[in-house]
Amino acid sequence: MSRSESQIFLAGEQVEVKSAAEIAATLDADGKLDGMPFMPEMLAFCGHRLKVSRRADKTCVEGFYGMRKLGGTVLLEEARCDGAAHGGCQRNCMMFWKEAWLKPAVDGQAAIVSDLKMETKARKLLAGLPTRSGDRYACQSTMLGEITHPQSKWAVGHLVTDLRRGELAPIDFVLMIGRTFVNRARGLFGLADLGALIGKSDGKSKAVLNLKPGEWVRIRSAEDITATLGPDGRNLGLTFEPEMTRYIGGTYQVDFPVRSIILEETGEMARLNRTVALKGLACQGICAKNCPRANTLYWREAWLERVEEANTLQQSA
Repeated sequence: MSRSESQIFLAGEQVEVKSAAEIAATLDADGKLDGMPFMPEMLAFCGHRLKVSRRADKTCVEGFYGMRKLGGTVLLEEARCDGAAHGGCQRNCMMFWKEAWLKPAVDGQAAIVSDLKMETKARKLLAGLPTRSGDRYACQSTMLGEITHPQSKWAVGHLVTDLRRGELAPIDFVLMIGRTFVNRARGLFGLADLGALIGKSDGKSKAVLNLKPGEWVRIRSAEDITATLGPDGRNLGLTFEPEMTRYIGGTYQVDFPVRSIILEETGEMARLNRTVALKGLACQGICAKNCPRANTLYWREAWLERVEEANTLQQSA
């Protein structure tokens, strides 16, 4: 893609994360740029070359916020937060990068640190940036509500922009426009969004599979999953998201058990049991107006069944 939009970085472009010293020079006394905090976990990427995954001119924000506007920011491939400075949080969020923290990657030109002493000092500064606010955790995720700006629920111009930039296929554009209006209409009649599974139980059913990384599982049927959900579409507080229905019946490999995540709305650390992340399964924004965040999807073990690897290989052959 050509860079014709005020030198902004676009999806697919190679960029280099600036040095710690260069980034530190952009931050205010609170370690932020335009309200966006630079997190200690991002320090590991300084000087590295990465590909832009998506522009983040908008983002969904959990809670009552919905879709919000955000500018001058991108998401980079393979740059997810490991939670090391935030109590071991396993949300696995893609991190937001202000464009001032990046520069175009130049072929054949390696990253050079001109002042090692200044770089070392900057790294120490960035590594020690605050990650708590009182008794709550503070990170990009928990601050999104105050960093971003309102966007009308009926706005579709951002989807036109995504289409123009190649971040949205024409057929998905049509489907998202239709889905937006249908869901708004359903909401007026008290109906759930398209694809949402709504149960009638108390939503407290459990299954103990003790799944480990690398094991194979099959996502159970919609009927089986619905039986584990309450009227709010949740099992023990965890929502079965509408987008997750597209994976029902599929066979996937366990990525990691999810035991603790920071709640975006409150900054509190929530403890989970019998929950895993599956390799390659992240939100594609289909049910959230093409949100670029690609949040990791969390799966209760009650929604899964273990399958033997031999059977998995036979099915894929």
